[in-house]
Formats: sequence, structure tokens, C-alpha cells
Amino acid sequence: MANEVINLPDYTVDYHPVPIKINNLKGLQASIAQYVSRYSNLVITEDNVTDSKQVRAKLNKLKKALDDRRKEIKRNYNQPLREFETEVKKLEASIDMIIDPIDEGLGELEVQRREQRKADVMGLIAEMAPNYDVGVDEIEFDPRWLNKSISNKQITQEVASSMTVVKQAKDKLATATTMITKYAQAVDVDPIPWIDQLKQGQDVQYLLQAIDRQVESAKERERQRELKQQLAAEHQQETSTGKIVDTDTGEVVSLTRTLKITATKDQMWGLSSYMKKNGIKFEAVM
Repeated sequence: MANEVINLPDYTVDYHPVPIKINNLKGLQASIAQYVSRYSNLVITEDNVTDSKQVRAKLNKLKKALDDRRKEIKRNYNQPLREFETEVKKLEASIDMIIDPIDEGLGELEVQRREQRKADVMGLIAEMAPNYDVGVDEIEFDPRWLNKSISNKQITQEVASSMTVVKQAKDKLATATTMITKYAQAVDVDPIPWIDQLKQGQDVQYLLQAIDRQVESAKERERQRELKQQLAAEHQQETSTGKIVDTDTGEVVSLTRTLKITATKDQMWGLSSYMKKNGIKFEAVM
């Protein structure tokens, strides 16, 4: 069979390190020690130049001979190791020819498994979402749900828990939105900017208090504007042409005009609100 497992034979590697020995090592050490003792503190003079050069030549010759022999032995000593490494690398290369495609195939199979698992979980989410009144895109996909170690039962429980949290958050936001909208409309404030802050996570009570501060600030501005108008009115006089003139400067402060406006009910209320906010006096003409 193509997938039949072939038993590998047992094997061993024979390795017996060969000792490297310098013959008459003690005699060589003793001779070099004599040279060290005699010449380590040598002061070169005209009288000993020739002898010093001869000693140096002998020592350099000995040093070179030792190093050449070391290199020769190292080459010979390493040769069996190099041959052994070559054979091992050949065997490893042959093994890799089998391991690599197996790794690749297992990797592709794992990718397919995870993709199928994700499709199954997304199907589960789509099936459960209507029961919790949430959207599929509102549920954050947990990468752990793709692991083999997690059971379908556990995934179902975690999806349900996530949907419960999302639903509660949506309900809380909806309730808060209604509260903010009604309160803002009751005090004649545009609710949209406050709802935007609510969606960004701002606290409801904070927003209600902020609306109160805005309303109070608007009232204070209106009081200041009216006070300013009252003070200015003391120096104003209406002429026969309907103009109001500053008696100190002679400047025309305002004009009175009669307009006929055609608009929807909502537009008319909006216009009325605008004129009130901007201190424009008006009255209904029947």
C-alpha cells in the first residue's frame, strides 16, 4: 500500500578517538624551558648579536616544524569526520525529500480544516443571531473557535454569551437614546450631537447634565442680550418711517418691515425659533 509505514533499521555509529601523542614531550618542554630561562630577559648588544640570531633561527625552525606537524595531523584527523558528515548529510537530504511534502500536505489540510471550521461557526452565528435580535457582523469572531481543542458545545455557549452581551448593550443604547432624544426635544435642543456622544460611550447622566448646562448657558446669553437691548433702547427712538435710531449717534439701529411668509408648519416653527434665538422681534398679523 502507498501509505504503508516502513520500519527503519536500527543503527549505530562507531567512534574511537585516536590519541595524539608528542614523543619525548618532557624532554622538549625541558629544553624550551632552558631557552626561556636563559634568553627571556636577554639584552641585545653588539657582542651577542650573532648568537642571538642563531638562537632565534633555531627556535623559529622548531616552532614551524611543530605547527606544520599540527596542521598535518589536524587534516588527517578531520578527514574521517568530514567523510562521516558527508554521509549523514546525504541521508538527511533523502529524509527531507519525504518530510517536506508531508509537512506541506499536513499544512494545507490544516488550512482547509480551519476554513471549514470557520464556515461552520459563521453558519452557527447566522442561525443564532435572529434569536438574540443581533446582526452577524455585530459578533466578534474569536480565533480560538478554530482550534481543535475547543468543542462545538463550548463554541455554542460562547457565541450565545457574546450575543447576550451585544443585545444588552443595544437595548441599553436604545433606551438611553430615547431618553436623550425626549429630554433634548423638551428643552428645545438638537438631540443629534448628544446621541453621537452617547454612541461613543459617554454616560447618560453626564449628557443630561451637559444639556442642562447648555440650556442654562443659552438662557444666560438671552438674558444678557435682552439687558443689552434694554440699555440700548434708552437711547433709541422710532421715527415716522418705522426706523429705530440711536439718539446719541444718529445710527439706524433696526428697521420694521412687514413680510408675508409661506412655509410648512415645521418650517414656520423653525423660523420662529431662529428669530427668538437671534433677538428678532416679530408679531402675528391677522
